[in-house]
Amino acid sequence: MKTIHFSLLVCILLLSACNAPASAPTVESTSTSSPAPLPDATSTSTPIPTSTPIPTETQAPAPLFFSPIIYGRKFDKTAFILLGGTEGDVWLSPEITVARFADSLDYDVHTFPNGIVQITGNAPEFSPTCKSYFVGTDATVEGTGMIGVAKGWQVTQRNAEELSPDNRFYQQTVIDWLKTEGIPSPQFDILRVFRVDIEGDGVDEIFINASHLDESQHTTKAGDYSVVLMRKVVGNDAVTLPIAGDVYHSQELEITFPLTYSLANFMDLNQDGILEVVVDIQKWEGFGAIVYQIDDQDVIQTLRAVCPQ
Repeated sequence: MKTIHFSLLVCILLLSACNAPASAPTVESTSTSSPAPLPDATSTSTPIPTSTPIPTETQAPAPLFFSPIIYGRKFDKTAFILLGGTEGDVWLSPEITVARFADSLDYDVHTFPNGIVQITGNAPEFSPTCKSYFVGTDATVEGTGMIGVAKGWQVTQRNAEELSPDNRFYQQTVIDWLKTEGIPSPQFDILRVFRVDIEGDGVDEIFINASHLDESQHTTKAGDYSVVLMRKVVGNDAVTLPIAGDVYHSQELEITFPLTYSLANFMDLNQDGILEVVVDIQKWEGFGAIVYQIDDQDVIQTLRAVCPQ
């Protein structure tokens, strides 16, 4: 009887095992990575701030309060002579200008009638032969009326129209003026006429340069001359005013190495709204320029440099 009870118990256990749900198979991990370390329970996580770009304000270039003024001429190389400088309404001599800067400088070079080119000029150097300062450059610049100012210095140029030299009225203007200077029968070798509104008032002025000189640029005699004149409306009248010039009266041929004056440019260099008149000077083995300021009927020489003097 005990044997039967034991066998029945075995069968019951086997049946119980057969009806039990199959367990899920265990898969062995083949990953070799180490588990991530657990954070320290006492540590406090601090978020890393996101970098936010700070907007930068673009600053306008500081206004210039001073500028040297140079004048150029193309020979084998381009040479620039220092005329002086300007600071507000004050014109500065070359000596005072040189004291304001002693290093290289970037220049805006303005040509007639409205060209512009940028160069780098060396520090001014004094020429004992010319008794003038020169600004050297590696740049080759060609053009008429090359006036250089500090890069960014504001200048004004207005339309300057060249008129025909065959206009009898302007020829007579020169003849009449020269007669008052003691030349009874003037002759023309060079005659150029320009019309420009230098004051910006809507009324044009007329500028004339005329010359009669020996081509050698060595000698002069009676009847020789080189002048620059301005025809300007004053009130209800038009007047002729001399700007620059030399008139020769000697009956004997003289060695004078005369200057030839010609209109080079019209521009406002000192920022007062009125154009200055730049007169080119040519002489034997030399050159230079003069800057004139026009104040109503007054013609004021403000800057000048000629090599050799």
